[in-house]
Amino acid sequence: MNASSFKRSNIAWAAVVALAVLTLGAGIIVNWPKDNAKLAEHTQSALISQLRPEFAMPDLSGAPRAIKEWDGKVVAVNFWATWCEPCKEEIASFNALQKQFGAKGLQFVGVSLDDPESVQSYLKTSVIDYPVLIGGDEAITVATRYGDDAGIVPYTAFIDRRGRIAFLQFGALSPDLAREIIESLL
Repeated sequence: MNASSFKRSNIAWAAVVALAVLTLGAGIIVNWPKDNAKLAEHTQSALISQLRPEFAMPDLSGAPRAIKEWDGKVVAVNFWATWCEPCKEEIASFNALQKQFGAKGLQFVGVSLDDPESVQSYLKTSVIDYPVLIGGDEAITVATRYGDDAGIVPYTAFIDRRGRIAFLQFGALSPDLAREIIESLL
């Protein structure tokens, strides 16, 4: 085999390997939300179908709000922080989903790990169209009771109309997956 043939052969093999890697990668990306959903369900299987833990925290005005206030609705409890970029990126899609499905019985509830001043400052430039509760350190304790023992934000717990935990998501939630979960629970 001469040098030119050897070089073409190596280039051809490199192209085949690159194509295989790209194909595998595309399959992983395309299937990621479904795989991620299964992972979340299996990871927190002990909490799925269990009654949601009770908690109460002040809202932005300082008034106490309890999770039981939204009993009978599909509730998405989103644990977030003003310093968390993925958390802030989710808010626009959560606002849209709240607007689209609110009349059908959906209620998003944001639980901030921040102090009131940080949230008020953030809301000077951003809009959240659903209740925001200020939890600070207590929010971390509540998130742990909802299954976030790794301390990951954002973290979202979906609660069905019977008050049972239906789905848990570590990290950012894609709008498509959120819509799929909401539609299945409404």
